[in-house]
Amino acid sequence: MLKSLMEGSFTPTYPLAELHTHLGAAIHPGIYWKIAHDQGFKLPQKDYHEFRDFIRLSLEHTVPMEKYFKDIYHPLLDRLSSGTHAVEEATYEIMSGAYRSNNITLIELRNNPMKHNHNGTIDLDHVIMAMIRGMERALLEYPRLSAGIIFCLAREFSFEQNEIIVEKAIKYRRRGVVGLDFAGPATKSFHFETYKKLIAKAKKHGLKITAHTGEVKNANDVWEALETISPQRIGHGIMAAYDRKLLKEIVKREVVLEICPLSNLVTQAVENIEELTFIIRTLIEHNVLFTINTDWPEMIERAHLKRQFSFLLKHKIMTEAELKRSNKIAFESAFAPQKGLSSYL
Repeated sequence: MLKSLMEGSFTPTYPLAELHTHLGAAIHPGIYWKIAHDQGFKLPQKDYHEFRDFIRLSLEHTVPMEKYFKDIYHPLLDRLSSGTHAVEEATYEIMSGAYRSNNITLIELRNNPMKHNHNGTIDLDHVIMAMIRGMERALLEYPRLSAGIIFCLAREFSFEQNEIIVEKAIKYRRRGVVGLDFAGPATKSFHFETYKKLIAKAKKHGLKITAHTGEVKNANDVWEALETISPQRIGHGIMAAYDRKLLKEIVKREVVLEICPLSNLVTQAVENIEELTFIIRTLIEHNVLFTINTDWPEMIERAHLKRQFSFLLKHKIMTEAELKRSNKIAFESAFAPQKGLSSYL
């Protein structure tokens, strides 16, 4: 059933752009398995297939986002993808694999470097440089590929921790760090207003801004993000479909939404395909600029970018022309320069 739900006859033959994918959720289970055994990590399952099924979601196996973060993503995937060896290999495999398997010629990969340094026991600069080395290896081997790195600030982190991440992004902006993101579960202590000056500083140094907001049923934080940090893009933002005034503001500001269809379904951010259809058709009807992305291409079964396009067409959520336009918007709204490795030389 899952295969029939997700596959269609349409497969894009033109180059694709991927703007919203997380390092921890873009590592193939086989790579995780290898990294774990290379470094001697004890895994919850001794059989590879059981491990794969444990960490992967699908349309038939959905889990609320916060539960997945609590039970699997942070305690297991963050740990396995930490350290210089893991980060470099993961970045290389993700970027080169995206080009080989999906003809993705532009990819922006995001992560929070503080969640990949084994709770501070590994120097943060070493982790960042490892990610950059992985990206440069991929760009060297695949000259048609362009890429950039986005650092995620965490809502659950202190301001001081996030300030360090911003400073590191500024430090490495000429080596491929192209933007900043806000991610993580909502907390009572987090407010975009707190980061207004810090984000203004990042922008002055040429960094672009996106923010996870409006993914769950509350659009108030979308308004706060627009009015305080003025992001160029918004991660998800799907709940804006229920606020017509907000839609007009997004269009007015020419903010681009990073839509991740299958991710929103398997994490129960949207209830079903019907709600997903309503959201995307509403965005189209109101002339909202948006792109199609994977978010978690390997932690969701059969969720690579080409299959996302096929899924949307099969279920008549978007037409071929609309999919092509969303891909064009992705190239035009990318933070990463599109000159391959020469962008950072």
